Parts: sequence; structure tokens; C-alpha cells
Amino acid sequence: MAETTYLIQSRPPVRAFVIAALCALVGAGLLVLAVSQGWHVAVTIIGAILLACGVALAVAAGLAMRRLRVYLTMDEDGYSLVGQGEEHVGDWLDVNQVTRSGEGGGHVIIYHGPERRTHLFFSASDPDQIDTVLDDLRDRLKASRRRSA
Repeated sequence: MAETTYLIQSRPPVRAFVIAALCALVGAGLLVLAVSQGWHVAVTIIGAILLACGVALAVAAGLAMRRLRVYLTMDEDGYSLVGQGEEHVGDWLDVNQVTRSGEGGGHVIIYHGPERRTHLFFSASDPDQIDTVLDDLRDRLKASRRRSA
């Protein structure tokens, strides 16, 4: 089998983006109203702080999404999982089970004996990718078992 690589992205931090949008909207509204209506300086400062916090939270959520990208590469001998500055490697002969769980089935666990586990978290927006990766994992496990027998 040829080597395959998958880009796995976790669920986006929707709650953080919603909070950031609300803070920025309320902050911008307060800022504009306070300046145009001549309100107290404290309202202007509160509006500016809310706007800045909203923008900062949106940037932080965007960076978190980018950092949660993981590349899964599978070949005949095993797999490697590269992301967040780390690399996890596993041999197919050490893998004894692969399961799918979690809300919507977006969590895949690769078992290496009783203690070691590798967790893959998928975005719920692309269920076809989960099925494709699972099929590839299971095919490679079966092929490695046939070769070793």
C-alpha cells in the first residue's frame, strides 16, 4: 500500500468566536455611541476595552484552531501523528484495537496494549473523513497481520 497522509482538524472553538463577536459588537457600539453622543469617558473606555477583548479572543481562537491541526501519515509499517510540535509514532504490529466513540463519532482511539492509546479528534463537519481514515487504518492493520502470519 502506498503512503497516505490526512490533515485532521479538531472542532472549531465556536463558543469563543461567538463571545468574541458579541464583545466586539457591543464594544464598538458603546464606543461609537459614547463618542458621538458625548457620553462620559468611562463608557468610551469600557467600549474600547470590550472591543479590544473581542478582537483578542477572536485572534486567540484562530491561533488555537491553527495549532490543533494534526497530520496523520500511514504506511505499511505503521503511522506517525505530527502536530503541535510533537510526533507520535506507532507500529501496526503493536496496535491491537481501533475504536470510534464520542459525540457524533468524532473521536478515534488507537490502542497499543493495555496502557498506551493514541487519540484522534475529528471535526464533526466532515464525517466522510472519519470513515475514510478508519477504513484505511483497518485495511493497514489487516495487511500487517497477514504479512506477519
